[in-house]
Amino acid sequence: MAKPIEPTPTLYGKDAVRFWREVLREQKHPSPARLKLLDEAAKIKFKVKV
Repeated sequence: MAKPIEPTPTLYGKDAVRFWREVLREQKHPSPARLKLLDEAAKIKFKVKV
């Protein structure tokens, strides 16, 4: 049986501001490593029986 997923913590104050700045920076200047990982993941073919 799978373990339950814990809720995402709510960010406040400086942590919230830091997180939002990081999101905005990543939108303007995406990380090449992250883009490469996403590109490789998109190429994976899964065999699923329905």
